[in-house]
Amino acid sequence: MRPHMGNIGSVRSAQIPNYGESPRSSAPPSHANSRGSVTSSSTRYRGNMGRPISTMTRHPLPPVPTIFSELSSPAVPDSLWHAKDFMVGAGMVIIQPSTGKVVVLSEEYKDRRGGTRRHWFLPKGRKDRGESLEQAALREAYEESGFHVSFMPLFIPTHAPMPPDEREYGYAFPTVSEPIFVGMHEWRKGHWGSDDLGGEYLTFWYVGQIPDDAVVEAGTRMPDEVGYKTHLVSLNVALQLLADSHNLSCIVRTAYSHYDTTKAILQSPGWLEWVREKGLDPVVMATGYMPDQTNIHVLAGGNTPQIDEQNTASSPMDGHDARTASL
Repeated sequence: MRPHMGNIGSVRSAQIPNYGESPRSSAPPSHANSRGSVTSSSTRYRGNMGRPISTMTRHPLPPVPTIFSELSSPAVPDSLWHAKDFMVGAGMVIIQPSTGKVVVLSEEYKDRRGGTRRHWFLPKGRKDRGESLEQAALREAYEESGFHVSFMPLFIPTHAPMPPDEREYGYAFPTVSEPIFVGMHEWRKGHWGSDDLGGEYLTFWYVGQIPDDAVVEAGTRMPDEVGYKTHLVSLNVALQLLADSHNLSCIVRTAYSHYDTTKAILQSPGWLEWVREKGLDPVVMATGYMPDQTNIHVLAGGNTPQIDEQNTASSPMDGHDARTASL
């Protein structure tokens, strides 16, 4: 997420006041120089005649950025960053298909008054050297949540081409490992030391799943993450907990929308008939796993999970205000 810079066009326009048609009556505050000419911030006048020597210079406004879909920020200028000026990371929305619940993490902190608050977020972290983005997403999800997570196959609009051996089937295959969002966040100068000039942090967001018998494994977190707590909550509660971060709530809401759409497609008679006509296994098509790995919940079968606001793995509020820290 880019830092909020306000409306650049409006700011620059406000810095160029319109002084009207009469330079005598509406000129800005001015001062006399040694030659007797009057100089203003925008127009210079000769002597007492009030005739302008040069007209006010208006700085051109920046071009209006291209507007993409309603789920995306406007376009950013074409850019090029050296390795020392950017980081790449991956995050994940984790859904439990058997219950329809979402994994949210939290960490306690002290506010300025010494009160205890709780910070709510999703698993995310930087990619290690030599690691793929997909590996980073699965690793960060496991390390920070304690759950063994796998990718959730989804039908999503993506510009990633199909592998050559699958193109004969068209776009009927679920997308298993493509990100649903990429975020950009600027880190400030000095964050990594006195010689750090700042840079851009690019995060690729994926959707994962856990089985109905998933348990939080202890000892998976890094030393600076030991205070994290894992919460398995309904979609509505997750959106409430993440409400202070528009980006995170948007990511979760969109991931769940793709999940619902995928379930509807996989449960449709037309899709199942098409799969059988092609001689394909509906279980493999629905989960991305071979039949001997079907401990992963089969999206194509069963009814749509119902959201239970009361039944959570751990209390999402835990005695603290859910909206206490901006992400």
